[in-house]
Amino acid sequence: MSLANAAAVLHWLKRDRRDVAVGELSTAMGWPKSSSSRLLKDMARLGLLERDEATRRYRAGLLMLELGRQYSAGEPLLEAADAELQEITRQTGYSTGISMLDGTDIVVLRSRPGTHPLRVVTPPGTRGPAAANSTGRVLLARLPDDEIRRRFTPFPAPPRPNAPGDVADLMARVQKARVLGFDESNDESLAGLCGISVAIGEQSHGLGYAPYIAFSAAQLEPGERRRLAAMLVDMAARLSERFGDVRPAPPLQRRAHG
Repeated sequence: MSLANAAAVLHWLKRDRRDVAVGELSTAMGWPKSSSSRLLKDMARLGLLERDEATRRYRAGLLMLELGRQYSAGEPLLEAADAELQEITRQTGYSTGISMLDGTDIVVLRSRPGTHPLRVVTPPGTRGPAAANSTGRVLLARLPDDEIRRRFTPFPAPPRPNAPGDVADLMARVQKARVLGFDESNDESLAGLCGISVAIGEQSHGLGYAPYIAFSAAQLEPGERRRLAAMLVDMAARLSERFGDVRPAPPLQRRAHG
């Protein structure tokens, strides 16, 4: 089994695909059907994939799930942010979570459901477009402008009408996030889904993480949204002082929303 080919399969699966059949993989990759079948069987034997005997389709195996849990387990900054979000969920009843940036996507690392009837739940491992999520934009805001433009050229098709329509629109929203110290998305990646996010990180951790509060578009008035944004900005300030974030939220904006 070629390690490069196995990695190519995993990268292909992570792009909004839950499973794959031998013929689909062969067509997508341009590989012979026999080679595709052999590779999938080898990956299943090693625990990278598992096969549904009824459908004969392959999906990510238990080993990948275990590795995903280990990837973020025990990091002090992540655990501290998760503890703060647990308290925010307790106080407000809204769903919270933490995402990280991967290229032009965001990936959910932690997710906690709220207690409101209209609760928003995004399971860990879920991927989404960074340009159309507040979590993605606050993390992109920590990159140089040239790097953002490079990643989003060509610009992907917006998933919803409210999402950024081109690089210029994305850059304007990223710059706003830099000024405010937080970002808000509204019906951009999924219908009716809204979120407010901040970015946290350590000098040794690169871009870091994006803690967020998620809710339905029908749930919150502007005043309540400002209150939630202030809670996240204050949380980011506390964590940046504790862990030495080199790019904390702007102090003037923290006072303005406090």
